[in-house]
Order: sequence, then C-alpha cells, then structure tokens
Amino acid sequence: MADTIAAISTASGAGAIGILRLSGPEALPIAYRHLSFFEGAFPLSSIKPRNAYTCRFVDGEKKLDQVVFIYFAGPNSFTGEDLCEIHTHGNPILLREALECLFRSGARPAKQGEFTKRAFLNGKIDLNEAEAIGRIIGARSRFELELAQKNAFGEISRLASNLRSQLISLKAECEAEIDFSTEDLTFESFEERKKRIRSISNICSNLLKRSSETETLLERSRVVLYGEPNTGKSSLMNLILGRDRSIISEIPGTTRDYISEDLLLSGVPIRLIDTAGVRETGDKIEKMGIERSEKEFSQADVRLFVIDVSQKNDWNKFAEENRSKLEGAIVAANKSDIRDSSWDPEIITKKNYPGTILVEVSCKSRQGLDTLVSEISTKLQGIESSEDYVLLEERNRFHFSSITRSLENCLTLMEEGAPAEIYIKEIDFALEQIGEVNGRVDTEEILGRIFSKFCVGK
Repeated sequence: MADTIAAISTASGAGAIGILRLSGPEALPIAYRHLSFFEGAFPLSSIKPRNAYTCRFVDGEKKLDQVVFIYFAGPNSFTGEDLCEIHTHGNPILLREALECLFRSGARPAKQGEFTKRAFLNGKIDLNEAEAIGRIIGARSRFELELAQKNAFGEISRLASNLRSQLISLKAECEAEIDFSTEDLTFESFEERKKRIRSISNICSNLLKRSSETETLLERSRVVLYGEPNTGKSSLMNLILGRDRSIISEIPGTTRDYISEDLLLSGVPIRLIDTAGVRETGDKIEKMGIERSEKEFSQADVRLFVIDVSQKNDWNKFAEENRSKLEGAIVAANKSDIRDSSWDPEIITKKNYPGTILVEVSCKSRQGLDTLVSEISTKLQGIESSEDYVLLEERNRFHFSSITRSLENCLTLMEEGAPAEIYIKEIDFALEQIGEVNGRVDTEEILGRIFSKFCVGK
C-alpha cells in the first residue's frame, strides 16, 4: 500500500480531546510538515517512536492548536505501517481544519475501516479479531461487549486453529491409508475414524446453536408484564418507560393485545411488553389477546407477574393455582400502599418457589419501583453473564455450517462403503472452510463487505 491515509479517529461532536490518525509510508513526513516544536529546530530524524511530543500544529505561519504528537514506526504499530497520532483539542471545526492540512500535504481520506483493514493485510490481526474490533466499537450492551472482547482476544481464532489441526490429522491418516494400503502398517479403525469426524461435526453444530441463542439475546431481552385485569400492568409499564405508552383505565380488558416498547434498562437493551389481562371471558377478541398474553409470558426472558394486593383474596389458593407462572418470575405486588388485610407477602416468599422474587410496589406513590427495576436488571445480567454464549459473525456462521454439512456427507459416504479416496474430498472441503474462518481470504469483495461496516478512522 503505497499511499498514506488520514482520518479523524474520535467520535463526532465536541470533546476534550480529538485524535487525527495517519498511516502509510509518508505518515511521518506529512505530519512533520505541520508540527512546530517548542525546542526550536527539531530535525525529523530526532523523532523517536512511541515518544509523546508536545508541540504546535501549524498551517504555514498560522498556529492552529497545541497538540500531543506520537509516532509509531512500522511494523510495530496497529496497522503494521508507519503510523502517527495527533491529539488536538476536540473541537470538530479545528479537527476538520487540521485534517484538511494533512490532505493538502499528500495524505488521502481513509475509507471506512481502512486502518483496521491494513492491520489485517499486514498480519497484525486476523479476520476474527478485526470483526471483533467493529463489535467492540458498536456494542449496545455489556453482554455484547464481553463477547466481542473474547473474540478480539482470539477465542474464535484459537477454536478454529484447533479444529484445523484435528482435520489435518484426520486427512493425514486417510491419505496414509490410501498411499500405504499394501504395506504392513496399522491404521485407526473405521469406527474410530467415524468417531473423530462425528466429534468435530458436533463441535461445529454446538457452536452454531450457541451462536443462535446469543443472537436472540443480542436482539433484545423480552421483559413481559402479565396478570389479571386492573392489577396495574399498564401503569407499571408507563412508570418503567418514564412516559405514557399504555392506556390506563378502570374498565377491565382495556388492553386487548400486547404492547411493546424498546429501551435500555441499566445499559441492557430490552423489549418491555404489556399484555392483555388474563381472565375468563366470552369475548372472542379479548380471548385472542389473552392467548397471546400466555404465549408472550411463556417465551419471556424475564417474567413480571403483576398482582393487585388491595383486593381481598385467598392468596394461598392463588399461589397454588398459579404455581407454574410464579416459579422463576418477579412478582410485583402492586397497590401495596392500600393493601388488603388478607395479603401477606410470606404466602409467596415462604413457599420456596425456585427463582421467584417478590417486590412490593405502588404505581401511585412509586414505592418499590427502584427495587423492582434493580431486580429486573439483576435477572437480565444473570442471563447475559453466562459463559456458554458465543458470538459468531454471519461469515463464520456460513463457514461452520459448511463444515458441518461436509462432515455429515463424509459420514454418509463412509456408511455407504465409499473408498477413502472419495470421502476424503469432503474433509478437504471442510479444511478449506476452516481456513476461511481465520481469514485466509483473498477477494476484495469479501474484505470490502467486512470493513465497510467500520467507522472512518478505524
């Protein structure tokens, strides 16, 4: 790459610090033309890599800003090329003016993701690590950030390398048997070979399954409010959202279909769903809404069971009749400020339902609301902190799916009595696919598609 690229690497908008980045063979000379050192005459050859220099950024005789300048000599830089960073004050107008100076001195505007693309092409990172950097920048929750960090530190790359080693060993065994079938040598049994192939296939299948579960969580965790009519589900939803979204009425059955809204709760993206009140009814439309309520509640990531404790009720009987719905749910005991004498929280808490949490709240006084939100967040974080999840980009899901199909085809051919010369071709294809996982790609189209998702300056 003979040209030198430049871009603003910090987020748009005003800030305390703004960073200009240059990479390429002329990065240092181009930057040097706009630096005025306080020591006076300071030759280019005196600049040492990884040292921070306080100096002025100038445009000819015009002083633009006082900056910190750092030079990273290739190949010991992020991109593997000579790379310079100029830290200015974070005024967008100032940054743009300084960037234009660099362009006039010979740099060209960087394309989206071009710095990271150069790091990949120069062998500083593999493709999984490059994609993980994009995820780290755009992560919408702590869960997604942690998964992206694992990939950035090489988790998928190490797994792919391990599978590649196993496939190479498998192929070598097959080829040895083909080449030396007439020799008096001992090879692994037919069943042992099938077992090895099945093991690799299962690893890929499980990886795809875990990835699918991860994507579902990344989309948005579903928090569903469920309960009888007039328990305060809609009021509670409006309070959590901080605005009126659900219609509130004393008339039972006001909400006939579920209402959903997306929001961030303690930094976690969720979909909050208010469902129709559950009761016996002859109204066909309301009955359809209740069926949807049951379905939404059963599929929720966090189930919020809202009860009205201002009403006289046989709570022991209620608890036993709703045991399956109470287990694992957060029970919001609403209208606790006007509770009926029949209500006793120990009726729920002492039954030791697995995973059930009781929070007494009042939508009118907002009592207990912070505690309820905290319990929802804790439940979500419990889901999202699991180490069983794995993040695969679409490209890798395709490759691992292809490997699984090839190995299943291989097993089918072996069962049908095909010679090793035939089924080894499926192992060859699986090897090609696992090589693609870590980035043995050479088509500009694929690389362009990956790095076009990055921001300019990264």
